Amino acid sequence: MTSELPTKDQLYQQDVDGRPITQTEASAVGSDAGGSAVTAQSSYDKQQNLVDRAGEVASKYPAEITKDDAAEVQKAEAQLLGERPGKDSTWAKVQSIADQNAASIEQKK
Repeated sequence: MTSELPTKDQLYQQDVDGRPITQTEASAVGSDAGGSAVTAQSSYDKQQNLVDRAGEVASKYPAEITKDDAAEVQKAEAQLLGERPGKDSTWAKVQSIADQNAASIEQKK
């Protein structure tokens, strides 16, 4: 049975590829898998953290998005990926909106 379970490397690649690990998948790995079980649960938690942060930002009007919001999304996305998010990432899109908002505020001063 353990040979059918994903390895830690496979779980990491699943994160990088952007395929979410469901709570069911994380639970199915079970404690018998040792490192894989911990990796699956950790990946799931990191994915949920990113979904939560991005969801909070998405619930705002675009004009209300700040650089602090972008920083929170960047942190969550970096934790998930294990590296700084790239230019096509969720964080980059939020950062772009935040930069536009900051520039707009500066112009009004």
